[in-house]
Amino acid sequence: MGEHRTSGGARGISKGPVIAVGTVVVMVLAVLGWFQLRERIADQGVEAADTCVEGTAVIPVTVDPDVSSQITRSAADFTATAPVVRDHCISLEVTTHESTQVANALAADVASWDDSMLGPLPALWIPRSSDALVDLPVGTVDGTPRSVASTPVVLAVPGVVAEALDAADIGWADLPRLQSAPDGMDTLGLPGWGGLRLRLPVGPDSESSAAALSAVAATTYDSSTPVPASELVRRSSTATALSALATTDRGTPSTTTESTDSALGMLSRDSTPTSDVHAVPVTEQQLDASAQSGLTAYAPSGTTPIADHPAAILAREWTDETSRRAAAQFVDFLRQPENAQMFVDSGFDVGEPPSGSPAVGIAAQSALVDAVLDPATTRRVTTLLDISGSMDTTEGSNTRLDNTVAALDQQFGSAIDSSELGLWVFSKDLDGTRAFRTLVPTGPIDEPIDSSTRREQLIAAAGAVRPATATSTYEAVIASFLDAQETYSPGKPNSVLLVTDGPNDDTTITSSRFLSTLSEMVDPTRPITIDVVSIGTNSDGSTLQSMSDITGGSFTTVGSSDGAELPDLLRKLLH
Repeated sequence: MGEHRTSGGARGISKGPVIAVGTVVVMVLAVLGWFQLRERIADQGVEAADTCVEGTAVIPVTVDPDVSSQITRSAADFTATAPVVRDHCISLEVTTHESTQVANALAADVASWDDSMLGPLPALWIPRSSDALVDLPVGTVDGTPRSVASTPVVLAVPGVVAEALDAADIGWADLPRLQSAPDGMDTLGLPGWGGLRLRLPVGPDSESSAAALSAVAATTYDSSTPVPASELVRRSSTATALSALATTDRGTPSTTTESTDSALGMLSRDSTPTSDVHAVPVTEQQLDASAQSGLTAYAPSGTTPIADHPAAILAREWTDETSRRAAAQFVDFLRQPENAQMFVDSGFDVGEPPSGSPAVGIAAQSALVDAVLDPATTRRVTTLLDISGSMDTTEGSNTRLDNTVAALDQQFGSAIDSSELGLWVFSKDLDGTRAFRTLVPTGPIDEPIDSSTRREQLIAAAGAVRPATATSTYEAVIASFLDAQETYSPGKPNSVLLVTDGPNDDTTITSSRFLSTLSEMVDPTRPITIDVVSIGTNSDGSTLQSMSDITGGSFTTVGSSDGAELPDLLRKLLH
């Protein structure tokens, strides 16, 4: 027993030194490990300092709200990889702004760029679509922008409407007809639904409306002969389509200053046949991400606009090689499958997007929206053009008459199909002893006449006029006013448009007698207004003003026939 205890005590005594030695070894190893770790950290710091000898470069990135959260998160991930470009440590600074605002600012003088409103001038810009890049000055973008995420523009509609539109294979070109016809949806098998009632938001975050209008406009001309985007809205077919979209079958404007989300909410709350809205343009991703229920995406047949979110590396005076290379690296980072997945998870498509509608530019889209906000009106107008000798005055690089004819031709070419127009000219002794001549009788503008249309004859006749002699304004006005009454067309504004640059030279009729005669001719049952456009200084202005007042018309003076003022005014009076 004693030996047993002695043996046990010996083993207990030997355990303490072993533990002590082990503890010392662990402490020594820990200290050595700390020194090694500190040395590695120091070495990495030295290495980083060696590669970032130029310091940190902050690269400004501007993105559209559509992809703001995804790009901001990716920028943080990219910066965390400690990227180095040309001896600069790279840090990305992301700001979010509407693409239209940025596009307009970049297209203008960058000296007026407002950092407080738009943030710093970007080295990388990711707008909503390639439309935003069209109007930028040449050389603004370095290389070809690549899409980081895309989504098509569709119509949000109730499910039953989507089925009807799909069964009839309704395309963008069909929307104006369905919008304006009181039984547009009835013809698709939806009795009691009325017209399409497409609601067009033009408030915040409403770019899909402009994209949809662009798609409709693109269907109004033969795609084999592309029309410059800036000319789209000036074409009669486009103006006619946009005019039809501007008003619903209930006679109410289709536009609203609300946002797309608000319009979707209105549609979701009431998707019955009697609702004021049956369809809203939206991107497929935006519809999927919205909280609205009961709505389905319908993609009209034809070339569909795409929100392709192109990554545009900018190459202007505020960028340099470092910022451009860093931007390019970030774009590559965004497009890597593991990073692009966040866009897929948010409802976007990635990779190269399918070909969509031709990019038309922010300015052209704005003009399309304006054409819906202020649509062309079906009118009956007889244009009475002064071709007296004073119209041979040179203004700009052409004569006053040539400038006026060019402005009229522009309006004749873009007048909507339902308009009725005519062209008279006046001077002195143009038709025997009469001071005026009817070049094209007033009537439906697209009515066939001989081997052409009235529209074509108006343009040809205007182009053939030449300056004559004196000015017999009063005689010509009385004759054209009487003709307008005799050929009055009810249900639309009827007017005579007088374009002149000088006073009446005919002494056989006084100003007071002229005004008295005109007053006696006015017939409230057949209202005809006389609108006057006076070019330059006109000593007969007071009489012309009284004439327009008597008939309820307008009197406007333009300083010169050269420039945009005259065409803009004629558009308002003829459209």
